[in-house]
Amino acid sequence: MVSKSDVGVSGPWFEVPLERGKVREFARAIKADLPEYLAETNPHIPPTFLVVAGRFWGYTFDEPGDTALAQVEIDRSILLHAEEEYEFFGPPPRAGTTLRARTKIADVYEKEGRRGGKLIFVVSETEFQDAQGRPVAVSRTTVVKTESAPSS
Repeated sequence: MVSKSDVGVSGPWFEVPLERGKVREFARAIKADLPEYLAETNPHIPPTFLVVAGRFWGYTFDEPGDTALAQVEIDRSILLHAEEEYEFFGPPPRAGTTLRARTKIADVYEKEGRRGGKLIFVVSETEFQDAQGRPVAVSRTTVVKTESAPSS
């Protein structure tokens, strides 16, 4: 079972191309009709666009690929998504940029639940860098596993 000893486990670096068409599609899907996302040649990405890196390059908890998340022993079929957070170290990057990213287990902790027993929280961080290796953003995802099914 996942534990504190898994903190720091990280996966390999992978590339995340920020394609203009995909940035525009994402902006339309979230109803962000701002010109900086739709009209410019190389628009800034909407801040939550980085979620697609996980969906398409396999670093999510439900499809961990060969990242750190695959190395964590946890039943992915019963995870609850608890939190998603993005931290940028400057303006969001622009379409046409390729970032490199790596996911690691940032924290594992437990709390006592009211109905389902112990709750195990796993926090992953995906670090995004530009071509020069400078930090661009960090995405943090927290999932929760219950020890047992909630009692009625």
